[in-house]
Amino acid sequence: MFNYRNQFHYLYKLEMKKYLNKLNSNEILFLLGLLTYTVGQYLIFIYFNDLEKLHNQEPFDFSHWLMIIGVLLLIPQIGNFPKSKFNFIGSPSLIFGIGLIIGMCVIDFVFWSLKDPVLKSQVTKHLINTPEIWTPFMSVSGKIFNFGLLTSSFNYFKKSRLGVLLVFLGTLTVYLPWGWDNIPGYLLITVGFYINFINSRKY
Repeated sequence: MFNYRNQFHYLYKLEMKKYLNKLNSNEILFLLGLLTYTVGQYLIFIYFNDLEKLHNQEPFDFSHWLMIIGVLLLIPQIGNFPKSKFNFIGSPSLIFGIGLIIGMCVIDFVFWSLKDPVLKSQVTKHLINTPEIWTPFMSVSGKIFNFGLLTSSFNYFKKSRLGVLLVFLGTLTVYLPWGWDNIPGYLLITVGFYINFINSRKY
């Protein structure tokens, strides 16, 4: 009897292999990192209106661990972007943004670990009133990270204008204020970089 499920699985693996074979290992890690980071953002969106549930994830803070793993997977590709004048802005911005995102996640791990609401409120108030910590890690970390992604994508502009356009649109979407916009925004950025990587092989 013909097994449609096995046939579908085989064709799916064949297609995935065909598309992944067009990428090098650093590019695959970069795309995997963006997708992992997006999943972390999705979990945060689930709890967007309920910080108590966000900080009560068990047995650990899934969302922020996924975000840390995601940004770390981006690092190997940073030194392998096409050489252009945008490297002088994009690569340092992206590295700096990754560092700030990791710092933000560490702060959120502290919030997650505090189960006493009074103590948590005191720590939150203290951090908010310490702009040297709150501003770089909690207020602008995401903006610098996304700026780094966008300017890094400009390295591909000559060969992949469509990919750069998708990254630009994804960045604009992430900056929208509604909370859910991060998920489609980062998916657009991921697709944009995939197109950039593929088109960069054109002569």
